[in-house]
Amino acid sequence: MERRKRKANAARLWAAGLCGIWLLGWGALIGACRDSVGTALYVTIEFPPSVRMDQLLVSGMVADSGIGPQAVPEQPERLLSNGDTFRVLLPSVPDKSEATLNVEGLHEGTRVAFGTSVVDVLQGKEVDITVQLEPTPTPDGGVPDGGTPDAGFCPDCANGCCLGGVCTTSTFNTCGSGGVSCVMCEPRLSNNCAAAGFCACGQGAACDSRTADQCMNGQCKCGNSGPCGFGQECVSGQCKCTPSSCSGCCTFNVCAPGNSSNACGRNGAACVGCGKKMCSATGTCI
Repeated sequence: MERRKRKANAARLWAAGLCGIWLLGWGALIGACRDSVGTALYVTIEFPPSVRMDQLLVSGMVADSGIGPQAVPEQPERLLSNGDTFRVLLPSVPDKSEATLNVEGLHEGTRVAFGTSVVDVLQGKEVDITVQLEPTPTPDGGVPDGGTPDAGFCPDCANGCCLGGVCTTSTFNTCGSGGVSCVMCEPRLSNNCAAAGFCACGQGAACDSRTADQCMNGQCKCGNSGPCGFGQECVSGQCKCTPSSCSGCCTFNVCAPGNSSNACGRNGAACVGCGKKMCSATGTCI
C-alpha cells in the first residue's frame, strides 16, 4: 500500500510544447503560463557549447517522493541548446522541502554530461532552479564529443586537436581543443571554429540540420526565416510538422500532443477531432 501511495505522489515531468496548446512547454515558449502550474520546478540547463545533447534523463527526490527517472523530451528531436528549460510538476509536499534534481545529458542514447542541483520548494509556487551539466569523462579520460566515436586523443594539446595522432592547430577544417579528435566543420551549418574548439555559427553552436538548412551571417536559418521550433523540421526551406519531428499530431504545421478530443493523433499524422468521443493515449478516438 505504501509503495502504491508513493508512486501516486511521484513528481511528474512535462516537456516540449506550445503553452496553451500543449500541457507544458520546452524552451522559451512557456513563459506565459508560469503563474498557474502550482507547486513546480522551472528548470534551466546550462552546459558548454562543445557538448552535443539531444535528450535529458531527469531524476531526483523531493521530501519522500521520487522524481522520475524520465526522458525529456520523450523522443530526441533536435540538439539541445544552452539555456533550454522544462518543468517538473511536484506532488503536495511541506513548504520549503528540499528537492534534489539530477540531470543526465544524452546524445543518441549515450551519456555525455551530468549535473545536479538542490533547491527548497515553495508550496503552490514555481521555483527556479539551474542545473549546470559538465562533460562526463570517457573511459580513456578524454572529453566526450557528443557520442561520435573517438578517433584519437593527443595529450599535452590544450589548444589544439588530434589528427592522426598529431596535435594540430584548431581551424575550420580541423576544429577541436583539449587534444580531442579534430572535426571538419560543415560550411552550410557553421561559419567558424570557436576558440573553445567547437564548430559554430556566429557566437553559438553550429546549426542543427533538423531545424535549419544554413548558417547565414552568423545566424541559423531555415530558408529566410529563423530555425524551426520544437516539433518541426526544416524541409525545403520551410518549417513543417512531420512524422519525424512530432510524436503527437500535426495541425497547421504545429506539433500538438495528440491527446485532446479536439486534436487527436500520433506519430506526426494530421490531428483529427473526436467530437463527443475521447482521445485515447494511443492517439485514436474512442
